[in-house]
Amino acid sequence: MRFGEYLVKRGRIEKSELEDALKFQGEKHITLGVLAVREKFLSNKQLSTILDNQRDGGGIFGEIAIELGFMSRKNIDRLLILQKEKHNLLGEILVLYGAISKADIDEELRQFQELKEKGEANIYNKSLLSPPSPP
Repeated sequence: MRFGEYLVKRGRIEKSELEDALKFQGEKHITLGVLAVREKFLSNKQLSTILDNQRDGGGIFGEIAIELGFMSRKNIDRLLILQKEKHNLLGEILVLYGAISKADIDEELRQFQELKEKGEANIYNKSLLSPPSPP
């Protein structure tokens, strides 16, 4: 189970709030290719060549870029770090949208991680994840 699904099942957020946050997250995601051009590791033509190769034969963007001699492993690693730094976390987006408070998201994440460590986060177990009782 993913964290967003967990929050919905716990009654902490609405399904529509999760969908909105995931849509926002997807729209703001920067692909490795765009980032490579932006950081001047690749030209637009090189990016097109990599994407053509990827479309025709499949494969991982970074591996194709290295195979074609356009980028080094060090360049790819640097871009992956930049991409991760620019990635919006689901919890941050939900807090930004006002769907849940920062304190509540932190507590839910802590509980979710505990369940994952116990191997229990893949199954919705009512005894472990029952939604909070109404006040």
